[in-house]
Amino acid sequence: MWVPKDLVPGSAILLLCAVLFYITTTFDSDPLGAAQGMPATHMPRLVLTVIAGLAVIMIGQGLRSGERSHLTNPPWRMWATAGLLAVTAFTFPVIGVPLAFFAVCVALPLLWGARNLPLILAFAVALPIAIYVVFQLLLGLRLPLGPLAFLS
Repeated sequence: MWVPKDLVPGSAILLLCAVLFYITTTFDSDPLGAAQGMPATHMPRLVLTVIAGLAVIMIGQGLRSGERSHLTNPPWRMWATAGLLAVTAFTFPVIGVPLAFFAVCVALPLLWGARNLPLILAFAVALPIAIYVVFQLLLGLRLPLGPLAFLS
């Protein structure tokens, strides 16, 4: 079956965002005056809204290009990526967010065929630092830091 390019993955992303957004409605929320930093429901909703917006743009670009793609099974790398990200989510409390993101930033490019190691390492160092600065220092969110807890 032929479908417009990026329609199926974009729709799957939108569906996942909708389910996860609903799950955020079940979170306990602090009164705005008592919340330290950002309330628990705001950050996930903000991230999900950005992801959904990018998915809509992706679908729109696919529709506008007029390209069609054949529905086939996704490549094995997609399943490996999903597994790696799932494992990473469970390692956050143990090794902390910065080290987990460092590992992901090294593993994913290698998994998908990138071989420029200096650039991969620069990316793997820069992204966790940026995440730490934005979320921990600027937004005041407490990220699990694992062995790097001395930074807070």
